[in-house]
Amino acid sequence: MSRRYIIGVELLTGLSIGAAAAAAAVAFMTAFLVNRDLDAQSGHMATATAFALARSVEGSPGRTLETVAGPLVASGSIDAAVIVDSAGVLMAESGLEGAALPVPGETEGWYFVQLPEDGAMVGVMPGVSSVSPVYRGLITGLAALTAALAVLAFFTPRYLSRTVITPLREILVEADRFTTGGGVDPETAGASFHRLVELLHDREMQLNEMREKAEERADRMEMRSAAILSVLGSAVTALDSSGRLLLFNRQSEEIFELDTGDVGKPFPWERTEAGRKLRPLTVKGSDEGSCSGEFQLPAGPARSERIYSVEISRSSGAEIAVLVSDVTRIGELERRIADQTAMADLGAASAGISHEMGNTLCALSGFVDLLARGHSDSRTRDILTEVRREVDSAQALISSFGSFARSPQPETAILTSADLSAVISEATASYVDRCRIEPPPEGIVFSADAKLLAACIRNLVRNAVEAGPSFGIGIAVMRNGGELVIQVADEGPGLSVDANELFRPFRSTKDRSGGNMGLGLTVSRRIIRSMGGELLGRNMPGGGAVFEIVLPLGASGEEEDG
Repeated sequence: MSRRYIIGVELLTGLSIGAAAAAAAVAFMTAFLVNRDLDAQSGHMATATAFALARSVEGSPGRTLETVAGPLVASGSIDAAVIVDSAGVLMAESGLEGAALPVPGETEGWYFVQLPEDGAMVGVMPGVSSVSPVYRGLITGLAALTAALAVLAFFTPRYLSRTVITPLREILVEADRFTTGGGVDPETAGASFHRLVELLHDREMQLNEMREKAEERADRMEMRSAAILSVLGSAVTALDSSGRLLLFNRQSEEIFELDTGDVGKPFPWERTEAGRKLRPLTVKGSDEGSCSGEFQLPAGPARSERIYSVEISRSSGAEIAVLVSDVTRIGELERRIADQTAMADLGAASAGISHEMGNTLCALSGFVDLLARGHSDSRTRDILTEVRREVDSAQALISSFGSFARSPQPETAILTSADLSAVISEATASYVDRCRIEPPPEGIVFSADAKLLAACIRNLVRNAVEAGPSFGIGIAVMRNGGELVIQVADEGPGLSVDANELFRPFRSTKDRSGGNMGLGLTVSRRIIRSMGGELLGRNMPGGGAVFEIVLPLGASGEEEDG
């Protein structure tokens, strides 16, 4: 009896210690995953910054590294930036301040990109401010929590052994002596028995109090871990060695359509497209111990796809931790930084070309007018008329250069459904007989420059008209979550090249003789992006092409949608 009682007490103690150890393991795993997510995001942003610096200083002697990178170093976005030649010799630096010269591909914490012209390398060390203060706070809290749980798991056995188990063992041994007749006289035995009962009662009270505190502590740790997992921007899941689901957070629930009933069951790989694409990576991570990768998912009518980064790690107990992060925004930022840098350089060049060539063409136009006044024969006039036509065409081309270089800045205002209807009517006034316009939904509220938005819609409608004289054009407005989507679709043959190619400067599928330089879509995309939106294009499955202006809805517009 006494031995079974002691075994029960020791088993209860072991369960309490095991709960603390399990909570410590969960906290450690969460800290590890958060830290890994931070490292990945910091690396992406540092590489994008190095690429932007490389494009900014490339071919621009007047733009030094100190001029471009100095504000970033001062703000803490990066710690330092350097340019080294192909032999590793320092060419320029900002923020290095006597520190050791980094070696591309060898010095930890530095991210390099190569300049295409001379093989030089631009390197960036990310700064502390590039990491969100919320994430830094999470890391600090998780580290403190893990340390506290480890201390608790280490000292609890000693404390219980000294205060509970050893005295209880002595009491029960004495009780066994009385049971077997080996005790002392009846009066002493009675006193000892009463003392034993009192001690047992006290120990029971202590054990109940300790059990309640341990349960409360375990509940608090579980709630804290769940709260931390819920605020992470990445999806976190844990699987056992058999592939059964152990835990998941809110982001995993959204991506993989999980619910609490899935815990303890095999992971539902076939339930979603994300699960089907994740499964091969999980098998690889289980075999190799850890791995990383990416997969892509469709993102609705207004977006082409979303990109997810995957990090998989296997513990010594064969449990698998999976971290899935949406890196679509990071990729878009990298592309936008590169596009903006290239467009800025191209805009400066266009401004110079427009100015110089414009002066020359104005002089040439004046000379043609003078020649026309001094010659009355028909042959000369025909030649001068042809020259005038070519000069006008060249001036139209130069005007396109000028509009590209000026890049108008939007003056945004709050617009409603009625305002949007007026904008569409203004943009389609010259093509009203060709357009089928669906009125916008009620309750739309968004921010935009009405005049520039009308100019962009007019350019898209004009392109659709030029695709074919008899094709119908449809204009529709819809909500997509928190976004406003304005569609301009035609029934023509569709896009003959990739849609992204059409947004590049000077890329056009139309005849250039009428002054078309292939800058209309480029300028329109720059305008829409300056208003916080995006301009996309694609072919429709049934034929024809559709271009979509995507703008963020205001708070009222989102509530109306919900």
